[in-house]
Amino acid sequence: MWTRRGFLIATGTSLATSGAYADGAHTVRVLLSRLIGSRADAFDFRLEPGSGQPYFAVTTDGDTIRITADSPVGLARGAYAYLGHIGAAQMNWEGTRVALPARLPPASIPRSPTPFRHRAYLNPCAFGYTTPFWDWARWERELDWMALHGIDMPLAMDGQEFVWRALWQEAGLSEAELDAYFCGPAFLPWQRMGNIEGHGGPLPQRWIARSRDIQLKFMARCRDLAMTPILPAFAGYVPKAFAVKHLGARIHRMEPWGGFHETYWLEPTDPLFAQLQRRFLDLYTAEYGDGTYYLADAFNEMKPPVGSDRFADLARYGKALFDSLHAVKPKAVQVMQGWLFGIDPEFWTPDSVKAFLRDVPDDKLMVLDIANDTYPGVWEKQKAFGGKSWVFGYIHDFGGNNPLFGDLPLVEKDLSTVPARAGKGRLEGFGVFPEGLNTNSVVYDFMFDRAWPSADAPRDINGWLAEYLRARYGKTDAHLLAAWSDLVQAVYRVPNWRSGWWKGAFGCYLFTKRPDPALADFGTELGDHALLARAVKALAALSPAYGSEPLFRYDLVAAASHLALIKADGMLLQAIKTDDARAWQEFERILNTVDALLGAQPFGLPQWLEEARACGTTPAEQAYYIENAKLQVTLWGGDAVLKDYASKAWHGLIRHFYLPRWRAFRAARGKEFDAKRFTADLIAWENAWVRDGKVYVREVPARPLDDVNRLLGML
Repeated sequence: MWTRRGFLIATGTSLATSGAYADGAHTVRVLLSRLIGSRADAFDFRLEPGSGQPYFAVTTDGDTIRITADSPVGLARGAYAYLGHIGAAQMNWEGTRVALPARLPPASIPRSPTPFRHRAYLNPCAFGYTTPFWDWARWERELDWMALHGIDMPLAMDGQEFVWRALWQEAGLSEAELDAYFCGPAFLPWQRMGNIEGHGGPLPQRWIARSRDIQLKFMARCRDLAMTPILPAFAGYVPKAFAVKHLGARIHRMEPWGGFHETYWLEPTDPLFAQLQRRFLDLYTAEYGDGTYYLADAFNEMKPPVGSDRFADLARYGKALFDSLHAVKPKAVQVMQGWLFGIDPEFWTPDSVKAFLRDVPDDKLMVLDIANDTYPGVWEKQKAFGGKSWVFGYIHDFGGNNPLFGDLPLVEKDLSTVPARAGKGRLEGFGVFPEGLNTNSVVYDFMFDRAWPSADAPRDINGWLAEYLRARYGKTDAHLLAAWSDLVQAVYRVPNWRSGWWKGAFGCYLFTKRPDPALADFGTELGDHALLARAVKALAALSPAYGSEPLFRYDLVAAASHLALIKADGMLLQAIKTDDARAWQEFERILNTVDALLGAQPFGLPQWLEEARACGTTPAEQAYYIENAKLQVTLWGGDAVLKDYASKAWHGLIRHFYLPRWRAFRAARGKEFDAKRFTADLIAWENAWVRDGKVYVREVPARPLDDVNRLLGML
């Protein structure tokens, strides 16, 4: 083994105990107090292991609300189900509503089991598109949200760079080589998955230390809640500098991804692989404690290096990778995303998948089938992954894009039928794996409510919606339910936005795509636009009755903005085709109005950049993080295939980035229009915008409900 060099690793005592949160019921009481304050004392939490199937139940004893469950997460789920049932509280990304009555009403929720032993959450990409600049307070809130929604298996990817840095130092890499290897915070997920290295770096060591501290707290809280987080493992990707130092090892130069330079993958059959795996896991365990589930994605959107006997090579890789983990962690379960099977079915035929998974014990490998709303039927085509344990789930959101969309009927159908399907094999759980958060929370509430429903929960979508809205706004009426029913029919029957990729430009809205004459045939979006307009107008008419509720204002602004941006896209399409001055003027007017209205929302460019800036302790660090954050939501990097991938209809981003690009396009149009030169000039402007260090102040509208009505008058 290599000589250890200059990096201190904590002993294994850092998570040996959980301090004040050692008792699961106490942990949940403290969690609930963060939501409802001292009224949490009215709850009696009782942990009573059941038959192995997770459950909760709610009963009332005088003024005491008794929650019984077989796990701390079950207790939190039961308490939240009670609060929602009485219409007293709701917690989501966009805000929290708590309005408890003077006396908590009696309620009984019969024993409520879930057919899913695990409820998983988060996508590796979310650690770039949403969370890279979060502090512990923000992560604590997310963990509270997870527990209240019954999630017990979160992805836990923070803190690993602390360990990787120590590992590669031991392997002899210099500080300069490490700086060239680590990506910036917003691009680390793709380095971890082997797609890229060095992009947006070098990664500040203070960020690494900050991420380590967050992970220590995250892991302690997971243990207190008896969650089983998915932790990282070594999947074979090594720094280029390491590959150069080990020319005799079986290290493959992988095909470049996304226009970036190549990365390097060490075959699991090489003895060096097992050494690296052992050392990484030993260092990780010493720092953060032990785990059960370890993610090892060897080929995320990467072609495996195989010879003429593809199946034999894949079988060797799969077995050796598992053996390297099992040798260090005999009780561990190897986890892999099943995304690659859906995105590349030409390579990952049933025979290829069978070969890759064949020699791993069925109960020691878990496949996260993350994209049943994007690539439905993968698990059926792959015959439930040959008897391996697996999780059925949805990805829902790509890059944190934030139009209104989701498919509630699909969720309703799948979650009521898949657990009982013949051929489901070793189905272990349900999961939601969004690439980005902070949007369409109604979809996530519905998915997790259907994954672990109360025994007396409404069986139809409209019945569920009535209870959801009562908790969200404090009351409902027939007009509100009719408006929301229209909204669901209009936008929440859309599994994905078909025009996300359109002629090589990403973005769910046309206006978020880099200007190009080829966009003149942009396709008609999914959803019922006429019904959406009716729903938004009906919600706006209810402002006198509901407008005092912040979550109602949030929903109305989101729906009205979405409607207006669809209208703006239509005007833009007309302008691209005809260069009509009126269409250009109307397009600009709508975008400026929507940008101003979105200042009412809690998420926007100013908030994103402030999160990034707050990570820095010096002006130079702050400028670095701001640039990293700007790059992520705009140019991304590589050969431009990923440009605007994280396109978000955000306050500030519309006015200061998307709209100026289209103004430049309009100004350049004419007989002498040179598309190649225009694009080159525009890219130079985009790069300058990313690097200029400018931040933006959130401009909150004084009367957003009036602004909604003015916007509707323009459409």
